[in-house]
Amino acid sequence: MHIITPATVAKWMSNISHLSQSALSFASIRNMWKKIFVWIALTLTFGVELSTAQGKKIVCSYSPAKAGPIGYPPEYIPLEVCPYVIVKAFSFPSTVGRQMLFSDNDKIAFSRVVSSVRKRSSTVRVVASIDGYARDFTITSSAIVRRKAFVQAAVTLLLELDADGIELNWEAPGNSNAGYGSSNDRITMVQLLQDLRQAVKAASKSRNRNRELWFRGSLHPNVIDEAYNMLDVCELVDHITLDPSTVDSLENSHAPLYGTPITVPRNPLFNTDFLPSVIEPMTGITTNTQRWIDEGCAPKKLLLGIGLHGIRRDYSPSVFPFVGDKVNLLRQKGTYLEQRELCNTIREAGWSYTWDGYGGMPYVTRTFQNGRGERISYENLDSLRLKMDMVEQKHLGGIYIDYVHSDDIYGRCGQAYSLIAYLSSRTRSIPSDIGFAIEWI
Repeated sequence: MHIITPATVAKWMSNISHLSQSALSFASIRNMWKKIFVWIALTLTFGVELSTAQGKKIVCSYSPAKAGPIGYPPEYIPLEVCPYVIVKAFSFPSTVGRQMLFSDNDKIAFSRVVSSVRKRSSTVRVVASIDGYARDFTITSSAIVRRKAFVQAAVTLLLELDADGIELNWEAPGNSNAGYGSSNDRITMVQLLQDLRQAVKAASKSRNRNRELWFRGSLHPNVIDEAYNMLDVCELVDHITLDPSTVDSLENSHAPLYGTPITVPRNPLFNTDFLPSVIEPMTGITTNTQRWIDEGCAPKKLLLGIGLHGIRRDYSPSVFPFVGDKVNLLRQKGTYLEQRELCNTIREAGWSYTWDGYGGMPYVTRTFQNGRGERISYENLDSLRLKMDMVEQKHLGGIYIDYVHSDDIYGRCGQAYSLIAYLSSRTRSIPSDIGFAIEWI
């Protein structure tokens, strides 16, 4: 095995140009020219691939319902750092007879985003995300007639509303303690994606423009175990957005990189030496992203979701003897605080700052005179750096930001879009995974 380089080709050409003075046979000359033509063909092929290849993807999600009340129209989306815009979200289509129809209000809101993007850029791609409760998707995917109606409705987003792609946000599939669907979702999900794949392919041909099929994936270990046939799912879709809000958040942080190990207490009255002294909970973003990869999903298809918000939980210190400092056990949901409001809140007096070493995130706590307390887990540049390190180390396809308008968009705490600016810079700095050496065997 050796690498064919321009110097090698030059040597061959020199040899051929001196044929009259050499003893090369006709077979040798033919073999040389064959290698030259192959090298040229490969060089042109790889040149086209490299010239059109993109680095890691950065996707900015935008919600008309959330952005409208704060006066953030689609025209404000910074397209120079958002080459992909995913619009969240279309409510699940309603059934009318044998048809499924999306809300007119959702269509109008989406069209405004598309129109704004198209006026400012010819390259930015807009993806329509379709939301739904687990039972909605379970019922729809389990019957051929319903699947057909859903696919027809989804195609209207591509052909009538000019979407570049559609995303299936199937919330909590399966029927484990983290899912609210059916044990059959593992099978019917693939059937629905197969139908959508064919429809997206046909839509691409009809307008001679590439359309994409996206899928929102869970990072909860129970859902991963039960709800996905990952090989088929990853084969059928173009991109998978890993939703950070689905992490089994029993830790100090709401989007932990790793779960906090559980120390098993020892009882001197019983021999427990055969039991592990520390149990790895197998939660966290890193562990469950790796599970997607281990189950056969190509890393380049996975986009890590990063939420630009914090989670606030109220609690009573009296619960600590029972749950330690994991108040998430009592209040899983918590209250969302977007970065633009969070950055001022945590500057107020009375907060105590702590860094969660396993979760890789900061959180602050404070106690009131009535004995109640509150805690806010959030993202900062240090936690985002660790998440981007993971993206680079695992060779993921990129990230998606939830939401673009959740950042400090008006610069009330410093530089406007400070977190997005960092994420964009870091994403673009990660080298492409495409190799440059062409080997001849």
